[in-house]
Amino acid sequence: MLDHTLEKVDHYPYLGVEISSDLNWNHHVAKMAGKAQRALGFIRRNLSNTPQQIKVQMYQALVRPHLEYCSSAWDPYTDKNISQIEMIQRRAARFVTGIYSREPGKVTKILDDLEWPTLQQRRKVSRLGLLYKTINNEVAIDLPEYIQRHARNTRQTHDQTFLQVRSRTKVHQNSFFPRTIKEWNDLPPDILTVGTASQFRTAVSSYIH
Repeated sequence: MLDHTLEKVDHYPYLGVEISSDLNWNHHVAKMAGKAQRALGFIRRNLSNTPQQIKVQMYQALVRPHLEYCSSAWDPYTDKNISQIEMIQRRAARFVTGIYSREPGKVTKILDDLEWPTLQQRRKVSRLGLLYKTINNEVAIDLPEYIQRHARNTRQTHDQTFLQVRSRTKVHQNSFFPRTIKEWNDLPPDILTVGTASQFRTAVSSYIH
């Protein structure tokens, strides 16, 4: 085993997340979407005659977790990846309600009636919630040294905002800290100073929805 040559691969799973050599999330999103679609297919085959609330619970318990596991780390920014994930929830919404109309805007209305925010919105809340916990030392994650607060307050900044992280590539710009710091700075000061992580997530959800 000591003379074994490591194989070069384009992507590899690490703690349930597919890390790609080019730092994109196409393979991971496709894999997670596939797992979620198979779980949704299982529910369709076995629970088609159950009450709507049971279908909702099964979607939230068996399908959505595939699409959100560790999503603060891999939250995609490309339209292709975002649409690939949202499509699963849209199919689930049709199944849950039994409404399969192709009328434009119908699925959006179904999602509103179910009070299901987009998965993209949920991932944003999750990322901001993780940053809140990081800042308040509630998780074992240290802020990098390059994350610095503004030295003085202005009309656009206050003592809870950070200097925007500079990025040379789109991949880095949309990675966790640069992307989430920008969104953090856009939140009202009263949200940033709420007492608990749970209250923070609730306030952010209400603000962005």
